[in-house]
Amino acid sequence: MDDRGDRLVDLVAEGVDCVIRSGMPENSSLSAKPLALIPEVTCASPAYLQRFGRPQHPDALTEHLAVGFFASHQDRRYPFEFLVDGALRRVELASRIDVNHADSYLACALRGCGLIQLPRYRVERQLASGELVEVLAAYPSPGLPVHALYPRHRQQSRRVRVFIDWASQIYAERFGPLDRRQLQP
Repeated sequence: MDDRGDRLVDLVAEGVDCVIRSGMPENSSLSAKPLALIPEVTCASPAYLQRFGRPQHPDALTEHLAVGFFASHQDRRYPFEFLVDGALRRVELASRIDVNHADSYLACALRGCGLIQLPRYRVERQLASGELVEVLAAYPSPGLPVHALYPRHRQQSRRVRVFIDWASQIYAERFGPLDRRQLQP
């Protein structure tokens, strides 16, 4: 990404050696090194929960609103994901507002616009202060995978290997060791 938004860099066309991206890699022409599985949380503001109630099961989300999140490079909103009885369940929620920037996503939730699902580290302070409240903790998200991506056809340089090793260490220190079995789609 660059500082103009969430534009995806085309590594090959732009001559970029390596990027770190969240989500499952979609471009099969790139090599991917898994770095982490970041825990996510589903939450909302107390005002939202007072108005709409606190959902007790993912099936109850049909009665709720989300702050919609979409990537500008795709024409789709991201569903919420939960583990229900060990199986992945994706839930599409209705929304009154859709955004494509993480700061806007959080700001809308804080103002009571709907439920959000995002990496826990992004909202630790708001959860601790009570500005946001976790919901559906019994049905966790499977987590957000993070990968280092680099062009497959290029020989990996020493500096890229060193960078990926360093990034792997940083992610492991912050989010714990990676169990690659968790990254299976």
